[in-house]
Amino acid sequence: MEVQGLSCHGCGSTDVGFDPKTRKIHCRQCGREEYYSRAQLGATGKVAFAKDNAIQFFKDGNWSSARTFANDVLNTMQDNAAALFIVAYCDEFEDGRSGAVEEFFGRVGPMALEYGEVRDLIELFEGALYNMRDYEAQMVTVVIENMQGAEDRQTLEGFIETVCPYCISRYASEDFLSDERAALYRDIASHCDVPKTCFALLKGIRENPGSPYRTGSFRMRAHTGYFLEHYVEPVGRIIQEMRPSSVKAKFVQAYQQLSDQYRSDASAASG
Repeated sequence: MEVQGLSCHGCGSTDVGFDPKTRKIHCRQCGREEYYSRAQLGATGKVAFAKDNAIQFFKDGNWSSARTFANDVLNTMQDNAAALFIVAYCDEFEDGRSGAVEEFFGRVGPMALEYGEVRDLIELFEGALYNMRDYEAQMVTVVIENMQGAEDRQTLEGFIETVCPYCISRYASEDFLSDERAALYRDIASHCDVPKTCFALLKGIRENPGSPYRTGSFRMRAHTGYFLEHYVEPVGRIIQEMRPSSVKAKFVQAYQQLSDQYRSDASAASG
């Protein structure tokens, strides 16, 4: 297979063959074999051109063209994260192939992604949130695991503050706050400054569709107790994990007021 932009680092010849499975090139002039890293391959003209077009068409809602260019990327770079996501997203939401996006996260999760790939995924995830709500934890986890440096903190926090409040405000019941997701939020709150995410969780005490404030069900003891155990109390533990700051003090105070009011209203309704 020949790929535009690849050359032998030994003799400089562009007369090389390429194996996309191993990312190795073989020089037909001097016989040298060498390995191309993810970053090197992703920066080649053909791959970069096709990837940029795929992302732009995806953002424009032209899924057919986006998938065409994404497949062009994958013909050369079989594990390019952005191209894999675009194809999986189109398979799931255009063609109705259930499980395609889940398969994408299963494949990309173990990869050590290049910085540029993570930035591409952030751009794609943020542009597709209206369909990606149920994959909030997977999106955030992939980005967190590949953005561990202090220099990445601002980008990481910006991504979390875009994705998590959006998703939290759109869940249909308190059941989204599973033990696993609550643990993720606690970990995020203890390492990142995410006031918008914490505020969205606080608002949910009154505004989540399962809240007795929304359903008018404080007289239903079982449901009131369930919401307390599965939403109100986990949110309190998340707030307590926030990094020390004046902002945290305000959130702790706000949570205490909301929690006390909830318990008071529950007690009054059942009395």
